[in-house]
Amino acid sequence: MKTLAMITVLLTITALTAVAQESPGEQIKQGAKEVGEAVKDAAKTVGKKTKEAAKTVGQKTKELWRDTKAYASTDRKTYRKGARQKLNDLGEEIAELKNRKSEAADPQAFESQLDTLSQQHATAKEEFAKLKKTAGTKDYADARKEFDKTIGEMEDGLAQARKQLHG
Repeated sequence: MKTLAMITVLLTITALTAVAQESPGEQIKQGAKEVGEAVKDAAKTVGKKTKEAAKTVGQKTKELWRDTKAYASTDRKTYRKGARQKLNDLGEEIAELKNRKSEAADPQAFESQLDTLSQQHATAKEEFAKLKKTAGTKDYADARKEFDKTIGEMEDGLAQARKQLHG
């Protein structure tokens, strides 16, 4: 009876020890899983930082409009060329944001903001046409000031719209 009890205790200890220890294969699997998750986290971080950098570049590019030669130029032809390019760039950005509506935190508010931007773009086009008509007249400075103001408001609106997009 003592021998039987002793054998039972030894078998139980051996079984528990075997269960408690993971096989080398299981340890490798666990290690690989941890490495895979670390790589995945690193990739997410890189993706996030890349998006942030792209946003920053876009914002800085828009801010530089005010500092460009075309914007500050007293030469009407140079100014109109830069203004036309800016108007086209803003139109393209509005179109690109419209395609990203599903990424917005609040799609309805985002769409409303884009509608406002589209209206401002149409107004800016009219103001640009007015620049051509008033060239060489006393109304040119006022027309240019209005156009510049509208462009600035559009840039601010586009910056707000970009902030509404998810990550």
